[in-house]
Formats: sequence, C-alpha cells, structure tokens
Amino acid sequence: MEKQETISVVFDYTSFLGASCKKKWTFIEAFGSFAPIFSTVWKSNIDDARKPDDRLWDKAINNLSAQSSDESNLISLVNLAKREGIEELRLMMPYELDETQIETIVEHTNAQIRHSAQDEFLIRI
Repeated sequence: MEKQETISVVFDYTSFLGASCKKKWTFIEAFGSFAPIFSTVWKSNIDDARKPDDRLWDKAINNLSAQSSDESNLISLVNLAKREGIEELRLMMPYELDETQIETIVEHTNAQIRHSAQDEFLIRI
C-alpha cells in the first residue's frame, strides 16, 4: 500500500500582516458582493487548479484581520488549513508566541504545535 504525501504549507504571518493592511478587492470579490452565487461557483472552479499554499493565503487574506488578536487569527488560519486538506503548517512569526497563546490555539483547534526554530512553529492539523 502506497503512503500518500503529507500536504505541508509554509505561512509567513509577517507577510500576511503587511499584505492585509494593503488589500484591494479583486474583480471576483467585487462581483461576488453583488451576485454571491456566481462568485462561489467561479472561485471553486479556479481553486481546484491552485496549490494549497496559494488557496490558504487567499483565504487568510479574506478571512483574517490585522485588527484581530494573533490567537484569533491563528485559530482561524488552522481551521482554514484544515478545510483545505492541509495536514502540516509551518508558521513563520514576527515574534515568539508565549505558552498561553499556544495553549489557546491548541484548545480551539486540537492541532499539535511544536516550536521548531526561532519565531517558527510546526503545526500538525
């Protein structure tokens, strides 16, 4: 029996924070605000052909907020990754997460979080 490859993605939270402050609407997003059903069908067809890391990035830009707490954003990010079928998330942070933050994320996602390098965490979903 052949073992399937783990779907692993690297997510740079620092880049996300910068990009989320400069986000501009795309044509699909603007059109989708007027006709949501067309946007949903169109996006699902496009998403099928894209890599998991690109899909996760786009979903993060649309669902997370620089105004929300890191814990809230990271809980949402893990849940988005889970829905995308991602099993391992390498999270690059601009700073260390403390134990309380990690415990909160684990409690709300049931993910396993391991500190793997300075300001980098490996999350198994």
